Amino acid sequence: MSNEFLALGIIFIFIFVTTIVGMLPGMKEKLNLEGWAIGGREFGRWLSWFILAGEIYTAFAFLGASGWAYARGGPTFYILGYGALAYVVGYYLLPKISPIGRKFSLMTQPDLVQHIYDSKLLGILVAIIGVLFLLPYLQLQLTGLGIIIQTCSYGLITKVPAMLIAFTLVAIFVYLSGLKGVASTAVIKDVVMIVAVVFFGLYLPFHFFGSVGNMFEALEAAKPGFLALPGGTKVLDVSWVMSTLVLTSLGFYMWPHFSANSFSAKSPEVLRHNAVFLPLYQICLLFPMLIGFTALLIIPGLSNPDMSFMLMVQKVFPGWALGLVGGAGALACMIPASDLILNTSMIFTRNIYCRGFNPNADHTHQKFVARIIVFIVTATALCLAIFAPNLLVNLLLIGYSGVTQFFPMIVLGLFWKRATKIASFCGLIVGETLVVYLTFSKLDPLAIFGLHLNAGFAALMVNLIIFVVISILTSNNDNIVAKEKRLSAS
Repeated sequence: MSNEFLALGIIFIFIFVTTIVGMLPGMKEKLNLEGWAIGGREFGRWLSWFILAGEIYTAFAFLGASGWAYARGGPTFYILGYGALAYVVGYYLLPKISPIGRKFSLMTQPDLVQHIYDSKLLGILVAIIGVLFLLPYLQLQLTGLGIIIQTCSYGLITKVPAMLIAFTLVAIFVYLSGLKGVASTAVIKDVVMIVAVVFFGLYLPFHFFGSVGNMFEALEAAKPGFLALPGGTKVLDVSWVMSTLVLTSLGFYMWPHFSANSFSAKSPEVLRHNAVFLPLYQICLLFPMLIGFTALLIIPGLSNPDMSFMLMVQKVFPGWALGLVGGAGALACMIPASDLILNTSMIFTRNIYCRGFNPNADHTHQKFVARIIVFIVTATALCLAIFAPNLLVNLLLIGYSGVTQFFPMIVLGLFWKRATKIASFCGLIVGETLVVYLTFSKLDPLAIFGLHLNAGFAALMVNLIIFVVISILTSNNDNIVAKEKRLSAS
């Protein structure tokens, strides 16, 4: 059998087996809205672990981490830090969210914001912003999957058919099983991903240089200073790395789907326990970087650095190995995308359609509409990825910076009794406006006082100051008492 057909066969075995596993929970039991959207709030340590950890191993792990290492060098190491710091935030934040969600039947991030501030309008605003940032994140997974399968099948399957087949299957198991299907398949995806990145991340440096240390020595000799800051760039220096670490660690759990995933845990202790050990997962992101550094020495001059992982495996291994990598990469795109599809459909249905146009809709109707929206969201992302791939690129550029602007409103809203609705509106609007302006004006990173700051970090600092000052000016005892009652999970 030729390398092309062997690789393609292995890739589609991964895809179809994972799809069947994802369909089983919905086929075995009839799920109500809560069971479909947030797993019935019954996930223990293992399922909660995989559903929360799954966001680390996305298309970025296969394409972005190695690509950044290949093109940028030293600044890439920020990737190892932001997740570990984010789990410190999660240790305190997620156990606070979970019992509130259980007591007041919250299922989405906008539900939580509306509940904290008793404001339907604020909840709708957060829902609209959330959907705007989730869609390009979903499109990234689609595009990454197309690239991975096209490369690993030696061009036998092009990007468009690969995206159509894989994401039609994803939509089917999300429709049937919801978050239980996502969690079941995340287990497979994470195991396969860890094996793949660790093996290739160690094998390739040893194969070409005899050890990882020798590879780093060869890289330093070939490109002096490339592994330090600012590496292969001019502006991604220490100040950029520090501000980006703060931004991404605070923004990690501000992505809307993490609130729903937190609501799925059966107890706060599950979330607290997993937050202690999840930083270990960040270590595995080192291995795609090792592949990127190795690739820079072996196949220099790539026009698309994000392809370094795939091309190195293709160069060294036979078709079956490339099929394994392609299968793991396909799952790395499909499973996070399934979580994004599920949460986008729930936010649109529950917080835009129902809150705005059909406030009396019961759970049965909400589930019916949300399941239809699953296919609409999938089809929309596919159409944009195929016919207008650049339309969502600008939104993707501001995605992380944009969702991090939720941080003062959500975190201070939960832990600071004087946080107010007016402050939330003002801080959020100013923060998002600054993110858009600085990014589209090409002021990211922002040069100020001799520093190069991440534009999202600068916007967050302004947002935070506005939020705190206006909260102090507008809070009163009656509002504080009412808010404390809403946030009491006892």
